[in-house]
Amino acid sequence: MGRKARKKGEQREKGGLEPRPAIRRRRRKWLIGTLLAVLIGGGVGAWLWNGARATPPELAPRFNLLASTGKVITLDEYLGKQEVVLIFYMVST
Repeated sequence: MGRKARKKGEQREKGGLEPRPAIRRRRRKWLIGTLLAVLIGGGVGAWLWNGARATPPELAPRFNLLASTGKVITLDEYLGKQEVVLIFYMVST
């Protein structure tokens, strides 16, 4: 055992230093408390931010598209029947 370790052991025996497990428990509690605070704060902030920006859905403008089968499809054909999802792929030429 080195001189520093021996000196710390003596201080611990006299009551000058806390035992290592107590320090680890305190650090663990602090870490868990900090993580919980960050998670709760972030969750509440995200909830408030999204709630403030939420808007009711808007109807899409009327348009016609050419399907891969060659048939012309209008958006009005699906109005009130089912939901429509449009996907646009970015292509660089």
